[in-house]
Amino acid sequence: VLISRTKLPPFIATLGTWSIYGSLVLLIAHSETIRSQEVQLQAPLLQWLGSSFKVGGFVLTYSSLLMILLAAGTWFILHRTAFGRHLHATGDDPVAAELAGINTKRVLLVTYTLAGGICALAGWIFIARIGAITPNGASSSNLDAITAVVIGGTSLFGGRGSIIGTLIGALIVGVFRDGLALAGVDVLWQEFAVGALIIVAVIVDQWIRRISS
Repeated sequence: VLISRTKLPPFIATLGTWSIYGSLVLLIAHSETIRSQEVQLQAPLLQWLGSSFKVGGFVLTYSSLLMILLAAGTWFILHRTAFGRHLHATGDDPVAAELAGINTKRVLLVTYTLAGGICALAGWIFIARIGAITPNGASSSNLDAITAVVIGGTSLFGGRGSIIGTLIGALIVGVFRDGLALAGVDVLWQEFAVGALIIVAVIVDQWIRRISS
């Protein structure tokens, strides 16, 4: 609503609400971590996505299956529906999209609402992955998410993106982080490397935009 109705810049809206909701989480949770045993007793559904099942010789988690289904559904919406075309047009040039008859405010409102729902699912998956609930968990996930989508070919300036590319980008970031951890690289330098990676990815994105234009 802040972005679509009051024209607040998305970056400012993100930082502002991030601080507000982050503070509320700490307030409600009293800055305490709920241990795995307590979660299992009081809210076992929160750990369900971390459960695994076998398919042939492979062992998969329900969270992996949810990710695949979510990616497939998002791909269908973006490439096979009018809303998806409107979303691409709004991201590429909102003024031109509005002149073409697209309700850009509604598109933005629905898009950010869907993004918020996906973030909620990500939080659920994170709880299932570690088994516990911590108000300070996944503090670097925002940077990882941005890095993954940029590496996957999504433009930070709008109008261009790919769900399959995002999945590949997420795998690259995950392998990159795990590789650094297995190599014994300090956490400080892991964050340094991921930050450098996203800067390089954005530079490449800008270079591609200049060439294509």
